[in-house]
Amino acid sequence: MRPRIRLLVTLFAAAFSLPALAEDEAFEDRVRAFILDNPEIILEALTILSEREAKAATVARLEAFPALFSDPPKLGEGDPAASVRIVEFFDYKCAPCKAMHPKVLAFVEDHPKVRVEMRHLPILTPGSERAARFALATEAVHGTAAYRAVHDQLWQIDGPLNAAGFQRIARALDLDFQAVEAAMEAEAIDARITYNRDAAIALEILGTPAFVTEDSVSFGSTDIETMSEAWLSQ
Repeated sequence: MRPRIRLLVTLFAAAFSLPALAEDEAFEDRVRAFILDNPEIILEALTILSEREAKAATVARLEAFPALFSDPPKLGEGDPAASVRIVEFFDYKCAPCKAMHPKVLAFVEDHPKVRVEMRHLPILTPGSERAARFALATEAVHGTAAYRAVHDQLWQIDGPLNAAGFQRIARALDLDFQAVEAAMEAEAIDARITYNRDAAIALEILGTPAFVTEDSVSFGSTDIETMSEAWLSQ
């Protein structure tokens, strides 16, 4: 019997706790015939193995960032008491992020047990980071409600993300822009953005939007139907 077929037979026998049968030539012949008649099971087995290895690798990487789920940010979509938590990394300059946002809102409304925590990952332009800092500084100066209002306004900006735009938002929301601007360079904000970037690098996230569960990572997609299968299976 060829080595690869013998290996598959041995693994098949081990999976079903049949070590004695693995030595039985007749049994090996039957398994070999079955595999040759159904070669698709080899691809299926390899796919399952690959998925399990990917999950294990993700879980291992996440161990270095325990706060990602245990200390979620104050900005999120869905019930804060929801049992399933998804972390979304986003960038205000990211067109797919903007396209995805209404879908996320609709999804958490339809699935009350899911909450999507929003984490800033400003990677596209210098303005992306300025916008993230403006939003986080607003939270530090004016609180969570103002942070939410600024977050919603920043999604609406189609042009450059710059001080002029931030000032317009501050005037519209009656915010103390000077205080917010001064807070944009705070160490706490540096730490938050650095933490998010470090986590994204460790998880091999190459774009936004990115969605992270406790054992999976997906990024650059707006196909919420496919991703939600993993979310709801937790």
